[in-house]
Amino acid sequence: MTVLGIALLGVLGVTLSIRPAWLPVVLGVAAGLPASAGVAFGENGVPLFSVAAAGAVIALVGSRRLGTAHWTANAFAVLIAWSAVITALGPWMFAGTRVLVPRGGVDEQVLDPGMLQYSVSTVAQFGYLALSACATLHLVRVRGAVTAAAVALVVGTVLSSIRGVMVAVGADVLAPLVDTMPNIQYSETDPGDRLRGVLSEPSELATFSLAAAAFAVVAAMRANGRRRLLWAVVCALACSNLLQASSGTAVVASAVFIAFGVVVLAVRYVARGGTGTPWLVIGLLVAGIVALTAGDRLLAPVQEIVADKVGSTSYNARTGADTFSWGVVADTLGLGTGLGGNRPSSFALALLSTLGIPGTVAFTALAVGIIVAAVRTPRTVPAGIALVALLVAKVVGTPDFSTPILWVLIAACAVPAWTRDQRPAPDTARLRPGPGPGPGPGPGPGAEHRPPPTPTSPIPIRTGARP
Repeated sequence: MTVLGIALLGVLGVTLSIRPAWLPVVLGVAAGLPASAGVAFGENGVPLFSVAAAGAVIALVGSRRLGTAHWTANAFAVLIAWSAVITALGPWMFAGTRVLVPRGGVDEQVLDPGMLQYSVSTVAQFGYLALSACATLHLVRVRGAVTAAAVALVVGTVLSSIRGVMVAVGADVLAPLVDTMPNIQYSETDPGDRLRGVLSEPSELATFSLAAAAFAVVAAMRANGRRRLLWAVVCALACSNLLQASSGTAVVASAVFIAFGVVVLAVRYVARGGTGTPWLVIGLLVAGIVALTAGDRLLAPVQEIVADKVGSTSYNARTGADTFSWGVVADTLGLGTGLGGNRPSSFALALLSTLGIPGTVAFTALAVGIIVAAVRTPRTVPAGIALVALLVAKVVGTPDFSTPILWVLIAACAVPAWTRDQRPAPDTARLRPGPGPGPGPGPGPGAEHRPPPTPTSPIPIRTGARP
């Protein structure tokens, strides 16, 4: 057990026995430390999020079923079912197929690919997916997914910034606590190196920070008072982490995401008949002034990153891994190798090569459907935008399917779609008038309307005359 693992087990024990409402926060904290082990044994380790998700499995048994019939929930079920089938059968059906072994390293595997077979990664990756799916369902059932996503992004961003300062002054006291996964090769964290924070490498931090910045900027725009200030600070820290990561993933993903945002704003502007024209004009003027006065200085770091990456050994290895993975898709007849069977550089190629066309279609349908539902619901708009940013960054350069923040954001975006037709919670239902008799402001919903009863016998009326 690691120090963080022992602390997590203690908190989980209290949460499950006394304070079940804390579980979304616990899952969020664990998702904010995705590269830290809860349990480590030999050359293997179980991430903190998977340990916390095991607690969610226990809590899932006692929570009320969703009972949703939304089509994205069906896509989610198909994705998990197909992942189980192809992971169990893929290494047997396509045994001996040349693949990029996950634990072999991208550089080495591109030069000398391994062969598809059952391995520790096969079992581990499906286990991570099953636990993440259970955590997703629990977060949606208890309506705690948005809280978990916000906590995860804040924890990962703040701790990464704090660790960056510690590394700069030569006092990296967080390393023994967070760098504890024995099967992860961590990047160097010496002063002057690229920042990776509490994640395993700079590209992972860049992916996480882009999602955090997107979530924070939207949350700040929709908040007031101290909450707006809080999210503004988180956004600033996330952008700082993004720049210090000096990652090609950050440059390309940020450019794609910003371009996507500009297109969405332009479409909304046209659809609303020009509403918001003053703000649009002011924004364009500010952008033009910044480009004219400081454009060269702002673009210089970006140009330097691009120049360093293009043609580098890392760039060639990652490009070669993605190109090779197209051949894996063809060799497996579009069915995939199963989880843990192949590890390219891009998330899109990872989906295609491991889960094949069926799994990729199911995941795409799930992501598109819940994002559309999320951006139409005020409370989940930040999560929807953050999931878009995360997927863009992952398609560019991070292939892992078991990334905790991915599943927490999926849960947050799924809340509006999967709980839309659910009955209110029992404590809320008791406050509403029911269909039966009893005190209240009026008949309950669905109660039959009946006219007031008419008297069956005449009521004598006294007059002033005596009989």
